[in-house]
Amino acid sequence: MKKIYIIALLVIVVVLCLVSMSATKQLNDGIYKGESQSKYTAEPYWGQVTLEVKDDKVNLISFQIVDKDKNEVFGPNYERHFRSNPEYVTQCRLEVKGIKAYTEAFLKAKDISKVDAITGATWSYNLFRDALNAALEKARHK
Repeated sequence: MKKIYIIALLVIVVVLCLVSMSATKQLNDGIYKGESQSKYTAEPYWGQVTLEVKDDKVNLISFQIVDKDKNEVFGPNYERHFRSNPEYVTQCRLEVKGIKAYTEAFLKAKDISKVDAITGATWSYNLFRDALNAALEKARHK
């Protein structure tokens, strides 16, 4: 009876070792770029993310929104295109804050599901989330 327990214990140890060894990395090491228009396909804006994966951990390198019609990065000076529309100027300012906040929140959480959209900056959140997911998808299928 003692031999059976020893054999059973050995089998359990071997199975646990095999399971832990077979736990595969989900992400491949490297630098990946993702780009997305999210659901805003009628607009010229693209969210662009560059991230680095090392040992199955993600480190965000950069996030920006690019206006491909104007070949310009959406940032604090972008509001000049909407000087005659105060609502759009305010919206630009909210989105610029969102870009910074989402980048910081992701760097801290390392998980997009833990990054909340900011009221008034949902557009930049959607572009960030979808560009990030595009980059992560590349990291999964290298």
